[in-house]
Amino acid sequence: MEMTSVEISIILKNPYEVYEALLYNSHIKKWHKFISNHYLPPRKKKLLLFYPCSAKKPYFESRSYRMLFKTLSKLGKRRSLVHVITISEPFALVPEEFYNSNSKWHNWEKEWYDCPGLFEWWCRKYHEPYSVEYVNKCIDLLSDIVASFFKNLKAQPYYSRLNLIGFVRSMSSSLKVTQDHTHRLILERAAKRAGVNVKIFPTKRFVKHLVKKRGRLAWDFYGVAHPLSQRYLLKILRRFLK
Repeated sequence: MEMTSVEISIILKNPYEVYEALLYNSHIKKWHKFISNHYLPPRKKKLLLFYPCSAKKPYFESRSYRMLFKTLSKLGKRRSLVHVITISEPFALVPEEFYNSNSKWHNWEKEWYDCPGLFEWWCRKYHEPYSVEYVNKCIDLLSDIVASFFKNLKAQPYYSRLNLIGFVRSMSSSLKVTQDHTHRLILERAAKRAGVNVKIFPTKRFVKHLVKKRGRLAWDFYGVAHPLSQRYLLKILRRFLK
């Protein structure tokens, strides 16, 4: 569990703790209500990019987000057409305008969080109880929040011009999708429930290519933050922003 210089007051270390927090933590539930019922991205955007949360908080201090922002800067003026939304356990979605430490998101209670408890590898490593049943319950609850956001978005007149792109850890280096791929599962379930089309990247072909070229560690450790992954992301963004 990566602790940083910011205050972390929500720490969820196993699936049951995550599940309890989703049901009863007032801070988390308040945010879910906002995302489900009130939040909409800026109207002039053309592409919503769903990107994984980072172990280090705030997000923008992490390597993964520094790499992302560097990639986005290469779009030039088209950067303004992309809206980044973080997929988070336990907060479901955190749009980029709430990343800054001075934003309303951070000013609620001056809190940050750490939530590794849905990942089997982490629970095994730190001897926390792991339950597939509660992982599924958590993914379902978070999928409902995201689905509500999608339904509200779908009702907007500008929805038809939006591209919804998920750039997440889409599978393992052995090309299998497991319960640890929570971000992919949340997006897929939410999209199905809301009847929207979310395109999930990287593809199996790319992951296979990356592993063959740079080894399993390149994907298993760096994932979407790997330089080749970011180069691939840039190509995707340029294609959908034409």
